[in-house]
Amino acid sequence: MFDVAIVGAGICGCSSAYMLSRAGLRVALIDATGIAAGGSGAAGAFVSPKFVKSGPVKEVSEAAFRFSLAFYQEHFGGATSVSSLLHYANSALSNERVAYFKQHTSLSLIALESDLLKHIEPQAQMFESLVLESSAVVDAHKVCNMMASEASFFKIHVNALHYDEGFWNINNKVRAKRVVLTTGAYDHVIDIPYFTPRAVFGHRISVKTSSCNPLNLHQFVSISQSNSEGVIAIGATHDVHYNPQHSATAYDVAAGREELLEKARRTMKLNNVTIIEDFTGVRAGSVDHLPLLGLVVDSKKTLSKLPKLRNGKKYNINKYEYYPHLFMMNGVGGYGFVLAPYLAKTLRDYMLENSAISPLVLPSRFLRRWIIQQCH
Repeated sequence: MFDVAIVGAGICGCSSAYMLSRAGLRVALIDATGIAAGGSGAAGAFVSPKFVKSGPVKEVSEAAFRFSLAFYQEHFGGATSVSSLLHYANSALSNERVAYFKQHTSLSLIALESDLLKHIEPQAQMFESLVLESSAVVDAHKVCNMMASEASFFKIHVNALHYDEGFWNINNKVRAKRVVLTTGAYDHVIDIPYFTPRAVFGHRISVKTSSCNPLNLHQFVSISQSNSEGVIAIGATHDVHYNPQHSATAYDVAAGREELLEKARRTMKLNNVTIIEDFTGVRAGSVDHLPLLGLVVDSKKTLSKLPKLRNGKKYNINKYEYYPHLFMMNGVGGYGFVLAPYLAKTLRDYMLENSAISPLVLPSRFLRRWIIQQCH
């Protein structure tokens, strides 16, 4: 019997396993293919904020960025590369956003030193820019495996999840008092019709180049600081149309690679490039660009209890019916390595100390919207 079973071993699942295991709970981490085998393993694993003007997305992004940057440095310093981040706008609309962000952020910005512009293409310098004093890139696979090391790992494709007599039974192989679904763009296992993840395909390449990049770069794609061997990572959550789960054709890796290089070359000079490795996977976002963390609503029981929801009536979410001790963490999109440790800490504090979870991220926020769409 485990205290918690986590279904999905991407960065959300591994962060949760780490936080809950370190808090003294017996944790089972379950995945059909392996640790960081999907979208998390393909991620550039940049730790940077979302450069938006204001509102809930900015609030959550900046809080998560502050926490996670310090978290990786403290606990996974050997797998974390810290540097400044040079962020360029990439359109007229983005120009406005970056200019506003510079004036209204509480994050630490620094002046751009002229010698750092030697490798930047002139066309990139025509856009608005800012330099964030600190950002990071983490080794996605290494960090996820380190996070998962204190949990019991089960390589299982979960197709049965039942609650009976105070515990969850998973495939008749694992029993746990609580379950956390961190399944990303994949099957929820249980009925959650009010949230369909927005799946976006991601591609990252590691390349060796004679061009030196002294700091992390963001514009059309994300480009990491050069390591001691002249290797950089170039990545993007860049294809909103392709999903390997539903496509009859295989992803064209060579074409994706060329697209990444073409976009990177709009920002910096890249000479003598040798492709080392490709990483691909699906990332899951939400329609409101905020992540999801919290108890899972039982939509059928809630509608039976509160039928006037179909007419648009609003109820306090405390009146909803929830699956017992069933949580979800999802919708982190291309910012999984920023959001996941912050959300996992929030989940740990809720489970152990009954600390509140911000209503901005509760999955229940989608229920009423889904019901109204179904009824009209």
